Amino acid sequence: MGADYYMELLTPLYAGRRWIITADAAAGATGMVQRVLDAGAEAVLVIAGNEGTGPQPATEVFIVGTTGTTMMDGIRGFATALDTPSPELSAAIDTFDPTGEATVLSNYLISTGEICGRSVYGMARPEWKALEDKMIIDEVWDRAEVDRAPSAIVDPTEKSAVHAALLELGSGDGAVLVADNTEGWHGGGEYTRYLAPGTDPAPTLGFFAEHSRRVRIMPFLRGVPCSIHGLVTSDTVSVFRPVEMLVYRRAGSDEFVYTGMNTVWDPPASVREQMRDAARSVGALIRNEVGYRGAFGIDGVCTATGFVPTELNPRLTSGLGIQADAAGSYPMGDITRAIVAGADVDLRLDELERDIVAGADATRTGRWLRPITHLSVTETTEQPIAYADSQWKPADEAEATATMSLGPSPQGALVYVKLAKNHGLAPGGSIAEIAAASFAVSDKMWDTRIGDLVPGNLAVLGSLGVAAQLRGTPGNGNAETHTFNPKMFPGDS
Repeated sequence: MGADYYMELLTPLYAGRRWIITADAAAGATGMVQRVLDAGAEAVLVIAGNEGTGPQPATEVFIVGTTGTTMMDGIRGFATALDTPSPELSAAIDTFDPTGEATVLSNYLISTGEICGRSVYGMARPEWKALEDKMIIDEVWDRAEVDRAPSAIVDPTEKSAVHAALLELGSGDGAVLVADNTEGWHGGGEYTRYLAPGTDPAPTLGFFAEHSRRVRIMPFLRGVPCSIHGLVTSDTVSVFRPVEMLVYRRAGSDEFVYTGMNTVWDPPASVREQMRDAARSVGALIRNEVGYRGAFGIDGVCTATGFVPTELNPRLTSGLGIQADAAGSYPMGDITRAIVAGADVDLRLDELERDIVAGADATRTGRWLRPITHLSVTETTEQPIAYADSQWKPADEAEATATMSLGPSPQGALVYVKLAKNHGLAPGGSIAEIAAASFAVSDKMWDTRIGDLVPGNLAVLGSLGVAAQLRGTPGNGNAETHTFNPKMFPGDS
């Protein structure tokens, strides 16, 4: 059937109308702007937090000027700008759309369902966004009958409760803590921390006490961070292929560093089907319980005993987007919004699932990035790079494994790496170490100072097996065990 079917099917939704497209980086809206213009839109206005890294949209752009010390800071700043428009933004919208008839194509950020009186097409419901809360997600796994790791939810300021949870759950390779949504939804691992066995948790708990009222504690899971994605309609749950999440740690730090994803990696065939089954079960559950519609993703870890979920992202995620792109530029944003809005179109979802899975299996891809806070750039610079003999180096475009870009971001600058179409990396194993090594080129060429990143699944000492016992799944009885020191809290007797 192919992507052209969906482009033609959904083109009438955009024709003859004025559209306002929001994107935290204007470069991220470039493809969508061209899509809407090609569909016959009357005019398009882009509202963006900053210019972003890459080609700019071929239309009018209003830059909010978002800044932030982290990626989540930048995203939240842009969300606030959309929910509480400045006089300048309001004036720009009124100038573009004096009759008030334009419609907004927005990402996940808008909470009010409109901007300056212009409604959002395909707006997510509040009860769907609530599924992002890491404090409730284990109940979702249980109701969907998806095996998970044990966990505990505690107040980070209640020493005895935290102590007990760490002693119970932090054996083996340590514990992972994640914040609630006190400061809003969060991603990219920014509100997630790792506690190694025997370490003093006071600094980590101090961070959580400042930013949250509750934390979820679970065992660190040795394996490959990954995700699986689905698409929910009134009577169908389509599921797609697994994606490796590129998650790292730095020596001496409790923070995780999320950089991106790839589809070069493959889990064992049995785990792949386990992940797809989990996505179908969760998709059916959230459809039945809260009337969910549209795309979603489940993040987790591929361990020695199978897939273990850790969080639910109730939105269209990049992990599904890169599959759709690799399979032939399927317009997943169009498709998702049409589902949420209840458009009366024939989406042929069985064929869509089959074609994207097959296409993404045949064409492997990946992209990863890091914000840079000590640099400030205003234009994008690109450099082809090649991976050979276990190292990366600048290269000609003809021999490139990937393209590395340096461009603007709310943090000052951004390094962005995208695998070339003919990258030559063999499908199968994790490419986390290979991806991390690419930043050495930007450090040398642009002084980005990213430094060494150690893949999260290799960053701990302890058992070679999986330390945690899954709910209903026997643990590894031969695993070496490391426990937290009962006297790790200052003042404990």
